[in-house]
Amino acid sequence: MHKKNISLLIIFITLFFLSQFLFNSELFIDTFFYTVKLWFYHLFPTIFIFFTITDILNNYQFPYYISKIIGKKFHKIYSLPPVSSYILILSMTSGFPGNSKIIKDSLEQGIINQYDATKLLTMTHFSNPLFIIYTVGLNILHNKKIGIIILFGHFISNLLIGFLFRNIYTSTKEVKKNPSKPLPFMTLLKNSIHNSFLILENVLGIILFFSFITTLINNYLHLNPFSNTILNGLLEITKGLSMLENLSLPIISKAILATFFLSFGGFSIHLQIISILNKYHPNYYIYLLSRILHAAISSLIVLFLLINC
Repeated sequence: MHKKNISLLIIFITLFFLSQFLFNSELFIDTFFYTVKLWFYHLFPTIFIFFTITDILNNYQFPYYISKIIGKKFHKIYSLPPVSSYILILSMTSGFPGNSKIIKDSLEQGIINQYDATKLLTMTHFSNPLFIIYTVGLNILHNKKIGIIILFGHFISNLLIGFLFRNIYTSTKEVKKNPSKPLPFMTLLKNSIHNSFLILENVLGIILFFSFITTLINNYLHLNPFSNTILNGLLEITKGLSMLENLSLPIISKAILATFFLSFGGFSIHLQIISILNKYHPNYYIYLLSRILHAAISSLIVLFLLINC
């Protein structure tokens, strides 16, 4: 009975979307082209290049060398396989959903298991550093220093979250002692380009879906600017952050909200990450709890720093 109700709800929502598209086609078409433009000019170049680079690094056993340098200390602190130190470092520089691609590659290579993947998801939810400093700090909040403070709070709280969740699963899995033979470079490049395009198509579809939802919300609910910004930020992070700039709030309040949005990630990002790792069934409830804690802790850190700076 429960599954039947869910099916009926999905049918109702789908028919509602169809009716809205028929009667408000111009609104949806504008949203479609705006979202595709955002994906093509801002997400596609950075994510595509990063995915290709990580495939090359993985092929030539870069994770193996990183784990030999700092892997043992990382294992002691976070109770994760030594190779996880490589996943953490690259996640810091790439931002989400790049972290899920690195985790997926490690799962496919057999150097971590699905429980390690869930633990890693709790602590590798990093927004791109340049996005935080320049897009959020300089362009939205008009203060580069605040962007750097948000970046610090965002990163430190992620590491704290990893420590808090270190004992939810135990892992003794070690990185392979004898790395497999690398693929020929041209074969590697061909496979990497193909796989990256598949993931990026999936990301575009999810972003479009949430863009249509936020368009309907903005068009029909007529919420006040503050509530509308919160709701949009929880669903789709870039939309919430862009609306934040126009709120009549003190700069500290805007910085706290921006930090919360970045650390929570928005359900659009959640779905992108889970869809990339769908084959391995990561525990979404643990991931969601970690995002709520991450958002709360990072916001408190940023508030403390802004008040005392």
